[in-house]
Amino acid sequence: MLGLKMRLYRIFWTPTFGSALLGFAIIGVSPAVAYAQTTESDPAPWYERIQFGGDFRSRYEGFYQHEQPARHRTRFRFRLRIDSDINDDAHIQIQIASGDPGTPVSTNQTFTSFFRPKPFSLDRAHIVYRPGGAPALTLGAGKFGLPLTRTQMTWDDDLNVEGGYEQVAWSATEAIDVKLVALQTAVNEVSGGPDSYMLAGYGEVSVALGEHRLQVSVADFGFSNVDQVAVGRATGPLSSILTNEVERGTAGNIIGLVSDFNLVDVIAQAELDTGRDRYPVRLLADIVRNTRAASGLDTGMWFEAEYGGSSAPRSYTFGYTYGRIERDAALSAFVFSDMPGTNLQLHMFNVAYVPRPNMTLDLTVHISKRLEVDPDASAAWLTRPHVAAIVRF
Repeated sequence: MLGLKMRLYRIFWTPTFGSALLGFAIIGVSPAVAYAQTTESDPAPWYERIQFGGDFRSRYEGFYQHEQPARHRTRFRFRLRIDSDINDDAHIQIQIASGDPGTPVSTNQTFTSFFRPKPFSLDRAHIVYRPGGAPALTLGAGKFGLPLTRTQMTWDDDLNVEGGYEQVAWSATEAIDVKLVALQTAVNEVSGGPDSYMLAGYGEVSVALGEHRLQVSVADFGFSNVDQVAVGRATGPLSSILTNEVERGTAGNIIGLVSDFNLVDVIAQAELDTGRDRYPVRLLADIVRNTRAASGLDTGMWFEAEYGGSSAPRSYTFGYTYGRIERDAALSAFVFSDMPGTNLQLHMFNVAYVPRPNMTLDLTVHISKRLEVDPDASAAWLTRPHVAAIVRF
């Protein structure tokens, strides 16, 4: 089994990064969840080991573009999560969420459809195993959030993949932490035909520099039979946006993607202490390249700057994001749901205020336009303000 896994990685990883990472270990990571530990000799009752949590967001969205009619809509998002320790080493998490079951990248639900009830779906269900005898190791399986650092240029924050992951993490020195991750996911299982899947390797080094911290990470996401993403969008059940270059049959129907996809993603992030506890500065730069793109439209750039970020009452946050994503730099079905796919230039401004515990008021403005425009499409900037109220419990 190990030999088979290593051969699959060689197929989809770039030779340098994939081989180097496999030289360390077959590994993975788990989401950052604080677990209350129990003891086998005196386990707590099952009802004391269950923790409930979640959030609700109500948001207004506007769409404004030159020579296009303005659009206004209101949406909500609701997520309910259950966490529970199974024993000293194992933990389970289950989450249900609102949203269109046809898209994996959004849990938003629009206020529409004649007051009909809104659907809820199983959004997460996974087990995390951390053996007491090997504290550096984490294993997990199920449906879970991506267990590594990434930006919404490549993966929407709401996306939950399906498969397994392994992690080895340790402190090389008092100031240097290292994390290595391996990830195996099923994109689309087909009865009687080839499956679509994604394998990934990830390495991260985090360095403390006094009160500041610098983190550098490299990830490699290799896809197999990726044409199924385009076909799934064209014929269902996938309803995410498709802006990658597609291949069409003689009848004009979509039969696949022009490019294959192997994404090499490099992220550098700095967290700077300003001397104010609630107001650090965070700077991030992300560059992704699709090494298997059929054209030169294979690169994306993403920059974030944030001041604040605290959840303390009467604190605020200011943020700015810039993105430039070429058509086949990432798989459009899985990128940030609030931007219209790839082939895009984006400016995003954010202001958030916490008036009371567990409550946030948020204003975000997205300003975007296409890098390349079809003859019948608009080349004008699209402005989308979002005004939201968020509560957490």
